[in-house]
Amino acid sequence: MRVLIVDDNAALREVLTEVVSGAGHSAVAASTVDGALSLVASFRPDLILLDTDANDGRGSELLDRMQGGSPQISTPVVTISGRNRQAPRDSPAVVGSIGKPFASQEVIDAIEGAAGGEDAPEEPPAAEADRHEAGPVAPRETLAQKGVSFGSSYVMFRSSPNEIHDLISAFGSEGYDLLVVTTRRKKTVRKRFRNRDMSVLTVSAGRGSAGIYGLGGMIDGVGEFVRGAARPVVAFDDMDKVMDRNGMNSTLTAIHQVVTGEYGRSHTFIVSLDPKRMTRKDREILLNHMVGHDPMEE
Repeated sequence: MRVLIVDDNAALREVLTEVVSGAGHSAVAASTVDGALSLVASFRPDLILLDTDANDGRGSELLDRMQGGSPQISTPVVTISGRNRQAPRDSPAVVGSIGKPFASQEVIDAIEGAAGGEDAPEEPPAAEADRHEAGPVAPRETLAQKGVSFGSSYVMFRSSPNEIHDLISAFGSEGYDLLVVTTRRKKTVRKRFRNRDMSVLTVSAGRGSAGIYGLGGMIDGVGEFVRGAARPVVAFDDMDKVMDRNGMNSTLTAIHQVVTGEYGRSHTFIVSLDPKRMTRKDREILLNHMVGHDPMEE
């Protein structure tokens, strides 16, 4: 997840950046509302951590400008405010709040809780009569309709993870054995896809040797899953975050080792990477062993 931190206090910006990055997310920081709006356009954050006390209490101006802009900015916001201040709640963008002083875990929990509604309670199945009254439900596209099939592997050069999430759900709905490789927590991923049976392999996004060992563990973990599953499908959920910390070459080498491994059974790998970070050579390396799948190519 890409997180924009907005705070005029340099020490707090540094603390929040370390907490967010340490949890496996990408983080950038702004000290002013104007700077934050500029980064919204260039960084395209998935979430904004906004200190409403910033700039003598004018930090909440960002919410007004997000809502009043053309076009409106709908990025979810988690506000940070003093315990004796009322956090803004009248903006539809606000999805959570943190009070000062805060613990690191409060920040991490707020980010995970705001991650695309992943922690929203699962709705029970509707009764047949309710479904009838609500009208017909649009059928989910099959794998064939999406132009993919089990036994092939796919790479998507996309800056947004929406398409890979859609494919993960499609394979899951057709009963394949799923492994999601991610930097996020297992509980968060299972709630995101409403699939408690899927396997989740969490990869370290840490710097230095810890990150390299994380990639080695990823290779071993994927191999063990593929060899033990009947119809294994492995999806790399957020490899851009791993790439941020471990570097392009190390990450692509790890993906290449996984994709070209000998597993003794049919399998499918799916990976999505930001095209703006990929050279033509990088793309060609992946396309040597994977099928390019971009229904809305950027």
